[in-house]
Amino acid sequence: MVETQVDTSLAKQYLFKLCKHFARKIRVDFDAEHGVAYFDFGELQLAASENQLCFRLCAQEEAQLEILKSVVEHHLQLMTRTPDPALPWRVVNGAPMAINN
Repeated sequence: MVETQVDTSLAKQYLFKLCKHFARKIRVDFDAEHGVAYFDFGELQLAASENQLCFRLCAQEEAQLEILKSVVEHHLQLMTRTPDPALPWRVVNGAPMAINN
């Protein structure tokens, strides 16, 4: 399991856009502050506050985590129109996602 976060005042908008986008092809459950996208190869969890968007990836194998990282980084790049999000992923245990308001 790995996670990262992006500092942005548009966190809730990005969460909504990402979840709606993924929901066109896979099952996604979400509300204004949380989302879960269920891929065949793993799960993406999202949490948004007023100034931060957090991502947690869960998968059985390292190769699947790498695919999920790529998917998140690519789609975040599309949503934010930044050239390379270069997210700092870190390994975590099962603790709740740390999100700052």
